[in-house]
Amino acid sequence: MSLLILFGPTGAGKTFIGQLIQKQFNYHFFDGDSDLTPEITKALHNMKPITTPMRNQFINHLIASIEKLSSKHPKLVVAQAFLKQKHRDQLLKKLPQAQFAYINTPPSIRYQRRQKRALYPWDQTYVKKMDKLFDPPPNNSPAINNSSSNQKQLLNQLKTKLSL
Repeated sequence: MSLLILFGPTGAGKTFIGQLIQKQFNYHFFDGDSDLTPEITKALHNMKPITTPMRNQFINHLIASIEKLSSKHPKLVVAQAFLKQKHRDQLLKKLPQAQFAYINTPPSIRYQRRQKRALYPWDQTYVKKMDKLFDPPPNNSPAINNSSSNQKQLLNQLKTKLSL
């Protein structure tokens, strides 16, 4: 697998798992949040809504970044929420070799993680609002269960479900 996209709701552990894949399987890791626009970053810091035009602008920029990175790195893993199925489809249209993997984590764990985040901690109310925007993954998306801190368990799932 040359291009792996880890997606899921906020606090699921996409970045953690992406960094684990980088370390254990020699992938280049890219955190999609590094492409957030200043406008989105400000909205997130203030726990304000992200509008559709803001999200579309970000996704277009993100896909361009992934295209460039995938041409430089034979094995690339990207962590990004990809809240909307239409944006996942948009990426697949440009990069059909991409494999999406859904990071599934119980809400209670995600809420705790978001409150501890240093850059912009969110309260549970805001996380729940973000959750409502998330389109569920298609049935054919492999799911990685991230409900514990057991790295060995995660590695086994990555190997079996994603053939890493």
